[in-house]
Amino acid sequence: MQELKKALRSKLIRRRREMDKAYRKNLDERIYNNLKSIDGILNFDAYLIYASSAIEVDTRAFIEYLLSMGKTVAVPKCEGRNMRFLAISSLSELIRSKFGVDEPESGEEITDFNNTLCVTPALSFNEKGYRLGYGGGFYDRFFEKYNGIKLGICYEEFCGDIPTGEYDIPVDTVVTEKGVFCGKEDSLWKKKNTMI
Repeated sequence: MQELKKALRSKLIRRRREMDKAYRKNLDERIYNNLKSIDGILNFDAYLIYASSAIEVDTRAFIEYLLSMGKTVAVPKCEGRNMRFLAISSLSELIRSKFGVDEPESGEEITDFNNTLCVTPALSFNEKGYRLGYGGGFYDRFFEKYNGIKLGICYEEFCGDIPTGEYDIPVDTVVTEKGVFCGKEDSLWKKKNTMI
């Protein structure tokens, strides 16, 4: 299982790096617009959102939008094998970590996850919301205790069959450039405009 994931991860990372920048920017804008169009997207008490790197779906426009709406936004800070979510008031507060990820240096930690939305990175999602991450296991460990809504964002062309294990935890909703897909029954690939 781990070898399958490792091989697929390497392949997808290579494909991400090879994407045309203008093409990817267009997809990012469409995903951003789909995020904003979700019914109730502004109804959460706090938003847990990673600061995107060069090969990830862009989150920075969505972070700035939420901050402009007066929302609480927290960005993950990795410490050891775990991560904490620290509130920010501006993207300028982020610093580059030794792993090449932009993180907050300090800030109020979000510990009450009731009525929160976690925007989740991944290289791929399958039709049931299971994800192939980047291999660190940070989100897998975090989701073991997280009780909020898990929302994945991904380019549609990267979604498909992926190996899954018994400890993998699916997201509730997947947003691609083609729409918002969710549903707890059979498959996430039912286009809707709500998250649950």
